[in-house]
Parts: sequence; structure tokens; C-alpha cells
Amino acid sequence: MQHHTSFTHEPSRQAALDALARVDPAVYSKSRNFLNGAVTGLSPWITHGFLSLREAARLLMEKHRLAFEDKLIFEFAWREFFKHVHGELGNQIFSDIRQPVWPGRYKQALPDDIRAGRTGIQAIDEGVRLLYETGYLHNHVRMWIASYVVHLRKVHWKVGADWMYSHLLDGDLASNHLSWQWVAGTFSHKPYVFNAGNVQKYAPHWDCSDTAIDTTYEDLENIARSKHEVGQEPDVPEPGICEPAVFALEHLLPVSDLNHKAIDLRSQAGVEATAKIIGSFRKARLVHPWDLRSCFELKQEGELRVGVFDAAFHAEHRWNKARWAFVLEAMEQGCDQMWIVDTGNVALCATMLRLFTQTNAVFEMRETLNPGYSLMQRCLPLSWLADERLLPNPVRFQQSFSRFYREATEMAGSLQEAVQGDILME
Repeated sequence: MQHHTSFTHEPSRQAALDALARVDPAVYSKSRNFLNGAVTGLSPWITHGFLSLREAARLLMEKHRLAFEDKLIFEFAWREFFKHVHGELGNQIFSDIRQPVWPGRYKQALPDDIRAGRTGIQAIDEGVRLLYETGYLHNHVRMWIASYVVHLRKVHWKVGADWMYSHLLDGDLASNHLSWQWVAGTFSHKPYVFNAGNVQKYAPHWDCSDTAIDTTYEDLENIARSKHEVGQEPDVPEPGICEPAVFALEHLLPVSDLNHKAIDLRSQAGVEATAKIIGSFRKARLVHPWDLRSCFELKQEGELRVGVFDAAFHAEHRWNKARWAFVLEAMEQGCDQMWIVDTGNVALCATMLRLFTQTNAVFEMRETLNPGYSLMQRCLPLSWLADERLLPNPVRFQQSFSRFYREATEMAGSLQEAVQGDILME
């Protein structure tokens, strides 16, 4: 079996297809819960659009018999479910959807010992190390860290979700933040807790005996529902792990190669100069960080391909340098220019929209739910390209995954019909 830490995530379309070719859905189904199990490692490429879920399912079905009952398709559908919730709730996914399981005040800062991997609980500390070193974590480790942070250390789930998101190559706001809410009990019926026995079963190389989690599930749930906090384990050695720096766009520019193709559209002069350039092109195809497959597609005649970044989004949701590199390397290969815009500057966006509309060029961009980027039409005369889905999106909001999956699969008919049909995001 392939251990999940052995993945290398090259920012290319071919690397995504090669990884997909190594997936065996039957082996995945049997071993996915174990840290050394046959997990796919596909999520960074899927998050950033090198590969869509629908395409992944279609290619897998060329080699394997698959249906909606298969565990891999079931797990693919969780990502579609989180997208469904994000589409319905918008920015409300960043606030408690249900009442917290404990009525007290959760901390609004992550304790230093968690941030430095010095809690004294091996499953947490090794998980933090892997997060920083690889940008990728097995789903069990994500849940263990979230449960420990929220329930045993009484840190608000959003604090932990924001921290983890900034270091994950596959950080998807809907999947990450709603998963943290699920663990916290604000998007589920009860808090998710784990103990040393659970770690022993799925990650036997991590010894968590004689620690705060070496107790019963009943004890741990009682802690989750009370003001009790376990604190750092005693006698944890220094110095811990150094957390990688995270960057907003302004902080990234001096330490990256983005300047090579970057055009700053956060000034009147930058907007006016770029509008003159656009006039000589028939089409501007805008590629945002969640649509990177477009970097590797053939350009049409008269097309300008542009990587686009929203400064407002990246000020709010920062990435470490490894994730920035994952996106920028793909854009460097496939984009003629990279534009930096600020959807938060409404006045400048209005000027930009007016001037770019006068060019008569066609502006195309893939639909996205990411804040800021989803408002890009206030800056550009956009034609939105539909986001590709594996499953049809239920018309009515389904807050539980089971109801979502039942309705979506009934609408699709069969997996074969889903991957071959014209199912697009509404």
C-alpha cells in the first residue's frame, strides 16, 4: 500500500492524470480509513481544477466497474455536497450553522503549542508536521486535529479551519470549513471525538497512550460539551515545528516570480493601459486558481489567456508559499499575463468594467463560488463558463449528505448517465 505521505503533487495536468491512473477503487474501498491505505491523493489537483470529479469518474469507469454504491464515488459526492451547501449559504459557511455543543466562549487564537506541533499527543503533532511539510493530510488526521483543537482545547472551529486551509494544497473553503463545522457539531447532530484506541487502529505507528485522549468516548464527549480544557501534555520537549509563513498577495509579490507576467489592475493607470492592450484581442480567457486545467488547453486564434488573482480574496484567505507555487507554476506555463484585481474596490471596478466593455473583446471565466472571484463581473464584462459537476444539483437545499446523495443520484439515473450527460452547475 502507498503511504499518504509519499505523494508528490506536481502542478501539471499530466501528473493529475498519472495519479488517477494508479487509483484502484476496490482497494481504496477496503483500506481508505488507514493512514497507510490506498487513498487517492487526487484532492489538490481536483481543488485547483486540473481534473474535475466528473472527468475522474469517467476515466476510472474505462478501467473499473463503478456505480453510485461504490465508496470512491460516495466520497467524490461529499465534495459536491459541500459545494451544494456553499452555493445555498454563501458566506454563511464561515459562521456557526447550528448552535455550538458548548455554550461558552471558544478561544479566538490557536495556542502556540498546537501551531508548533508541541501538544505532546503524537497524532496531533505528527499531523501538524505533515501539514507543513507536504500540504496534504489523510482525512482521519484532519478530523483528529479538528476535534482536538475544538473540543479538547476549546478553540473556535473557524480559527482552526482558517489555519489549516492556509497550509493545505487542496484547501477548499467549502470542504474544509464545513468539515470543521461537522467535527465541531455546528453542522452535525453531535461533536466528533476520537480516542487513543481510534488512533491505534488506523495509525498504529502513533502512540497516544497515557495522554488526554487515552480515555473513553463518553469522557471525551463530556469534555466537548463542558468548559473543561485538557491543555498541553506535560514535559513536551522544545523547540517544536516552524510554521511556514502565509502570504496575502501584497506580501507574496516581493518573494515570488509573479512580477514576471503580472499586471496590476488596482490603479487607474494600470486599468487604462491594459484596456488599450485588450483592444487587439478577440477574446480574453481568464483562468482563476480553481480552473488550472485551462492552462494546459490549446489557445484559440486571437485569444489572450490571463491568470487572474483577486487581492481581496487573498487578503482574507492566505496561502503558504508551497500552495502559491502550486498555482503560479501552472499559470506560468499556460498564461500570457497575470492580472491582479481587487473586487473590494467597487469604484475602480466600475471604471474597469466600463473601459473593458468598450474594447468589444469577449471575456470568459469559469464559474466559482470562491468569495471575491464570484464577484468578478463587477470588474469585467464576463461570460461565465458553467462549472462541471459529477452530480446534478438538487433544486431544494439539502442540509444532510444522505438526503443530498439520494436526491442527486435519483436525478442522475445512473453513474454512467451522470458522467456522459450534460450535468452542469445551476
